[in-house]
Amino acid sequence: MKQTILLALLALISGATSAQKSNLIFFAENGEKFTVIMNGLRYNEVPATNVKLTDLTAPATYKVKVLFEDASLGEVTKTIPLDPFKEYTFNIRPKKETAVGGAFKKAGNQVARDLGGRDSSDIKKKEEDKEKYVMRFISETPLMVPMQQTTVVAPPPQPVYTPVPPAGTVTQTTRTTTTTTAVPATTTTTVVAPAAGMNVSVNDPDLGVNFNMNVGIPVGGVVTTGGTVQQTTTVTTTGTPMPVQQQPAHFVMPGYNGPIGCPWPMDQGTFNNALNTINNQAFEENKLQVAQQVFTSNCMTSAQVTQILGLFSFEDSKLDFAKFAYGRTFDLGNYFMVNNAFTFSSSVDELNAFIASQPRR
Repeated sequence: MKQTILLALLALISGATSAQKSNLIFFAENGEKFTVIMNGLRYNEVPATNVKLTDLTAPATYKVKVLFEDASLGEVTKTIPLDPFKEYTFNIRPKKETAVGGAFKKAGNQVARDLGGRDSSDIKKKEEDKEKYVMRFISETPLMVPMQQTTVVAPPPQPVYTPVPPAGTVTQTTRTTTTTTAVPATTTTTVVAPAAGMNVSVNDPDLGVNFNMNVGIPVGGVVTTGGTVQQTTTVTTTGTPMPVQQQPAHFVMPGYNGPIGCPWPMDQGTFNNALNTINNQAFEENKLQVAQQVFTSNCMTSAQVTQILGLFSFEDSKLDFAKFAYGRTFDLGNYFMVNNAFTFSSSVDELNAFIASQPRR
């Protein structure tokens, strides 16, 4: 029994560890095309100037080698440790000699000449010939941690109370009762129905009956000669209508009272389906086109916008979608969190300038 519990715990720990992912972005400063090889695996078959690797297992250490399309440029190697739920960006550029390094090199060459030896410019080391480029760390951005599934328990229904109608409030309810009375064919019946009652006069020569009678009845008597007499009675009751519960005008986000750009953001299940649809596109241009198509008629939260920006590899695509999504975001007051998705501060400045030019909500 203990062994079974231990195996189950190890399986849970293993599953939790495998779910931790990170991203790596490499780009060439001068636009050289390259291929990335990590731990012996080639990650892009076609050389490119910008390569993004997603869903890398973390924490882990990767041996990275960059091979240029132009073989004369050599290659670049680097060991990169990854922490979970983070995106790292590295720049690949030619080696640059600093002023301090140049001064030391010049002084060393002079000493070598004074001692009758060769200076360093005459000595070419194999590693220097091999690596003409370097890989430099640029930025580290946290990724969205996957949300755990939670069970929402609906509150119990509230009891319904019937209010006592206030004095003077009248709701009319009509109930109609029809009374039919048979009258002999030789009888002449005259029914006069004023508002306060009616007068009935009966004259039957065969029976020797002749009399008059005043009867107070509701309005609705019918004048007949023989046949039947029908009366209609109307009953009025008092009461008051029940109030109609109004539906809220927009989504209520706990703890948020700022401006809103749209009323009802997508629920998490529908949003996850949209996220998968966008991510399944092979090319960056198609991802941007599908994302704009999905959210032309849908509403998002600022956190959902940040998740979508993480699907794009290029800064221009992120900036285009961030501008597009601003007017389709519920919690505009939280839109500052979108800045974490950008690599360059110039992109953040351009987005802020765009937001400032929009009408205040």
